[in-house]
Amino acid sequence: MKKETQSPSWWTTRWIALLVAFALVAAACGSGNDDDEGGEAPAPQATEAAPAPEPAETDGEAEPAPAESEPDESAPAPTQEPAETEAPAPEEEPEATPEPIVLTDSFRGVTSEAILIGHSSIDFEKLNADFGLDVPYQNFGPPFLALVDWYNEQGGVLGRRLEVVSELFLPVGPTTAEAACLKLTEDVQVFAVLNGFAGPGAEQVNTCVTELHDTILVGGLPNPEQAAAAGGLWVSPQMSLERRNTAMVSILEQTGRIDDLSPVMIIGAHPEQQSLVDGIAEELRAAGAEVPVVGVVTTTGDQFATQVEMDVYVERARSDGVVSILLAGEDNYRNTHLWNTAPEFVYLIGNGDRLADWQREPPDGLQSVTSVLTARGGPSPMEDPRILHCIDVIENALGIEVLPLEELGEDDIQHWAGMLNACRDLALFVQIAEAAGPDLTNEAWVAALDNVPDISVPGVEFASLSSEKVDAADELFLVEYDFDARAFIELAGPIDVG
Repeated sequence: MKKETQSPSWWTTRWIALLVAFALVAAACGSGNDDDEGGEAPAPQATEAAPAPEPAETDGEAEPAPAESEPDESAPAPTQEPAETEAPAPEEEPEATPEPIVLTDSFRGVTSEAILIGHSSIDFEKLNADFGLDVPYQNFGPPFLALVDWYNEQGGVLGRRLEVVSELFLPVGPTTAEAACLKLTEDVQVFAVLNGFAGPGAEQVNTCVTELHDTILVGGLPNPEQAAAAGGLWVSPQMSLERRNTAMVSILEQTGRIDDLSPVMIIGAHPEQQSLVDGIAEELRAAGAEVPVVGVVTTTGDQFATQVEMDVYVERARSDGVVSILLAGEDNYRNTHLWNTAPEFVYLIGNGDRLADWQREPPDGLQSVTSVLTARGGPSPMEDPRILHCIDVIENALGIEVLPLEELGEDDIQHWAGMLNACRDLALFVQIAEAAGPDLTNEAWVAALDNVPDISVPGVEFASLSSEKVDAADELFLVEYDFDARAFIELAGPIDVG
């Protein structure tokens, strides 16, 4: 079989468009009462002696009154019952007067009046112009600034206003992303960067913020190694792709589907995922599933070699009686070849939030598959009042209409991704910064990760955060792809996988 080839220019443009779209869809992945004065108890009132009785009338002279006898000193004096009195009311302790918050110039980018934050985002206008693309996204800067203005109107962060420096980059290669990182961290010296960097070659620049410049980053999707190296400085309102893959086991177990889908074969997208798929296999076995085959694609990027490798896996699956195949990570060559040559299996997609394009154009071979199950975030967070609030603020400030992805027409500008990233990133930043207290530093930020009360992520019902778990979202839905409707149909959820 000959390897299919295309001209370099066609592949370059097509590859850029696809990778950018994937990154963007993942993105689509801020009165005391007066003291009561205790009154004195009233003095007890003296009781009046009973009046002496009137002498009785007689016919004769009145008998002289008997002489008063001397009191017997040895006899005890008669006692008189004291009048009942109310016990004095205990005086209430005065309410403690809270210590006034003292704001100082506590850290780089933090003064007594303001917190300087950076915002990095893709320059979609330049991307379209330079590469001949037609990506219909609004730049993320305007909705972000609109929400910052709202937070400042509410008092900012414990009285400090938010000030923003925005930098644009191209999501193709690291060049412009690195320049944006250096501008924000070295030249301006912001306290934190929000949104981060996305796109092929650009997403690796996120470590420029956290590891090279010891600066907080809110946004993006750190892998476990990057999160550990950042030491709590990199947090995300989303769920990491690694945790999303392993969460499939929890979802299948909570919904009682393990037995029906066993035995399971697991195939990772590239060699670096070997430890990930081994971990998934271990959890599946602990949940009662048979997992006879576990492997990864070792021929990433070579279509013909990947097809040959998948043929070997399919023969092993058939001989071992496999019912379902769990696909971890993204590899189009792997997926389309399996769907075309082995449609009898149930396919489990580990990180389904990257499958939004299936609604417009399902991949080749998918229509012949028995069933496709995956775990995703909610179909639409439009009913969440926190999301609706962000939409209202942005629409009123910018004079636009923010529509969810499923309601967009072919010619509509996509405002949703910019709204969602700004809404979630700012909410997470403000909550952690307030929990860190008035003496805002990197160390206070990291300590606050274990003390944020009731962490909230807009559009997500379940969330949690700690210094050991920096991807906040814990909510997933089990969905199945409907081939006729070209949409994912909800089977169960929301499910807490935290």
